[in-house]
Amino acid sequence: MSKAKQRLKVKDFHKKKLKVGKTKPKASNVTDTSFVAKSISIRSQHILHDDDLSKRLVLLKHHNSTVRKETLLLFHKAIPKIVNSGLMTPLLNQSIPLVCDDSRQIRSSVLELIEEIGNCDAGVLKLHCKVFILYLNMAMTHIMASIQSDSTKFLKVLLKFCGAEVCSQSFTKILLGLFSILGWARSGNVVHNRKRDSKQIAIHLEALSELIRHGCTVNHDLENGAGTSNQYLIPECPQPYEHLKLFTRQLHTESDSAIAGFSTQDIKARKTIVKEQFLDDMRKHCDSLVKDGGEPGKWANTLNQQLESIFNESQ
Repeated sequence: MSKAKQRLKVKDFHKKKLKVGKTKPKASNVTDTSFVAKSISIRSQHILHDDDLSKRLVLLKHHNSTVRKETLLLFHKAIPKIVNSGLMTPLLNQSIPLVCDDSRQIRSSVLELIEEIGNCDAGVLKLHCKVFILYLNMAMTHIMASIQSDSTKFLKVLLKFCGAEVCSQSFTKILLGLFSILGWARSGNVVHNRKRDSKQIAIHLEALSELIRHGCTVNHDLENGAGTSNQYLIPECPQPYEHLKLFTRQLHTESDSAIAGFSTQDIKARKTIVKEQFLDDMRKHCDSLVKDGGEPGKWANTLNQQLESIFNESQ
């Protein structure tokens, strides 16, 4: 190796002394970043927003209630964008069990989430109505009184967006649950005597009134048109003549479990069940609340008038 090359090689390992006012020389492998680009497209950056949200679904089962609440708020804000996407089914499957969550804040956030979904597309709630009803009945019979009380709030939201589906699938069972929450005794049953908040009683009575209205009154918007046209159309519910019991033999019984299994596919069947099993008890308890007055008395009077108008017309 020549002496000149040796000097150059040694020169590379010597630290250069900078003179005052002189800039540091650039390295030989420096990259010029002064160029301007309108956009940079990298395959790894093309991640769908849905995929990002789907990774957060597991957080709805997190042990920390704050994490669960923040996740629910995140999905609540994203509902308008994802309401018609494939993310809704896993979201609802993870969210609906939180109806029975121990935290009141979590239950409140779930209620707001359900209401937002209903406002964007009520059909999504109708598709998952069976799961909703399952956990709603669980909440109504829950050991914690606070979860029982909040169950009627969920019932009102479900009746608002999918009342027909709720009534056709579990009208009698929900009615029994409301009787239990209100502490009302049915004929031959024992009443649960415990101190109840008048505000909560008013909420429960409002939910009961909504259930009776959706379950025992006809939607007149569906009856417009020719009087005989309806009999030639496809029925709105499966097995429209099931209430006639043409191919079944029903034994008369007074137990609640047997009553809960009654068919409630159509309005006539629901009205018959209310009239035979619940009407006298409802009127008796409503009269008692009307005498006590206050907010519960107001709703009890409204329910009494509703029962009077529905069941006097049918007689």
